[in-house]
Amino acid sequence: MFRRIKNHKKISGFTLAEVLITLAIIGVVAAMTIPTLITKYQTKALENGFKKSYSMLMQAIIPIQNEFYGVMSVNVTRENDFYNALWQNYKILDENNSIAAQDMWVKLKYLDSKTGLYKLKDYAGNVSGGYPECPQLPTNISADGSAVGGMYNCAANWIVFDVNGSGGPNALGHDIFYFTVDNKRALVPIGQGVTGYWNFADNNTYCSINSTNNMNGVGCAYWALKNICPDDETKTYWECLP
Repeated sequence: MFRRIKNHKKISGFTLAEVLITLAIIGVVAAMTIPTLITKYQTKALENGFKKSYSMLMQAIIPIQNEFYGVMSVNVTRENDFYNALWQNYKILDENNSIAAQDMWVKLKYLDSKTGLYKLKDYAGNVSGGYPECPQLPTNISADGSAVGGMYNCAANWIVFDVNGSGGPNALGHDIFYFTVDNKRALVPIGQGVTGYWNFADNNTYCSINSTNNMNGVGCAYWALKNICPDDETKTYWECLP
């Protein structure tokens, strides 16, 4: 009589406890790293948007510099001609050219319909409920989805762009940046010196994580172009963005 001998092989595997512990570790690591990765992605998107919007503005202003060279800022008629020519080069969408449409777009983007206050943030992330009245806010949507605006107001020229149009965070010095033009119609980032009634070279007031001024962020374009952190010059601008 013959017996069939069975070959029993020991099968190794993970226990339920080991699987649960592994999943828990993965979850903790993901919770720690994913927010950082998302923040870096968002910051990089703002940086790229700033560079693109600045390039578009430069390309729009250079062809008309000679025509408006030496025009005094107090000549309002010529100021209007200048901005009309600038927007034509900037490729503004026709749908938003009327004053009523511009006002409605600004209200939808920056105004809290429930409170009637502006939800605009300053550089440090604070919401004051107001907005920079002299520099104003972007009122025109461009072909690439960004927004731009400009006028002569409060004894100075102001040009402002929002790098991502309908997107956030709607914060000065993050996605909203201000510029001016000198008498030669050369583009000048605000934050370099005196503009109108303000000396925006004081970055402790107009571009700082520590400032509580409601204009904090209006003077950040200068630092963004230099790519230097206004609060720590050993870091890049985008590296220290609050």
